[in-house]
Amino acid sequence: MSNIVDIIQSAQGGQIIENLSDRFGLASWQTRSAVEALLPALAAALRKAAEEPGALRPVFDAANDSAHRAAFENAEDAHSQASVEGGDAIVAHLFGSASAAGEVSQLAARESGLRADVLQRLLPILVSVVAGGLGSTLERQNVGQPVEPPAAPVPAPAGGGLLGWLQSLFGGKPAQPVPIPGPAPTPAPDALEAALERIREALTSPAPADAERQAGLDELLGRIFASEKSRPAA
Repeated sequence: MSNIVDIIQSAQGGQIIENLSDRFGLASWQTRSAVEALLPALAAALRKAAEEPGALRPVFDAANDSAHRAAFENAEDAHSQASVEGGDAIVAHLFGSASAAGEVSQLAARESGLRADVLQRLLPILVSVVAGGLGSTLERQNVGQPVEPPAAPVPAPAGGGLLGWLQSLFGGKPAQPVPIPGPAPTPAPDALEAALERIREALTSPAPADAERQAGLDELLGRIFASEKSRPAA
């Protein structure tokens, strides 16, 4: 699977930096700096979501959304209402709240030298493009939609269709239903962990330019994720 940097570089025919620059009225180097400042936080949030299949599922669903696919392919579609609203929803899911995403934008603004409001407008567009790029990658690999659990009366293995999809995506064999009545055995934890580890490896990006910036990012994300974990369930 392409990593997050490859996806951005190939988006919109390889012209995403120029297209965003035109849209936001920025020089190409400013846009590139903004994207490079946002990507480490975005990749970290995606890797955090990959620690639990259920948390990553909305991102996979977005990868099959036509609005995000269009955002990956076309500059105008990346700024459509469906793309931006969908990107906002993914951002809120990954970082836990709009205010936490705002903090990420403020940190990226300090690193890039651009205003925080510009970064906050750019983030959902970037997320939408990445989601669409993931979907295009899956399509090239002939993976398509996630595998659904088998029909009754044969129950799906623990982990559901997502486990089968992850295993097929990364070269493993999907869990096979047990052709006898009764509960299916729980798949080996190592199988799921191996699949998720491949996702984490794919969701990599360059670290911030220096140790101070990395420390700032680690501190911010640690606080955001700790706050999200402690938030009462709705």
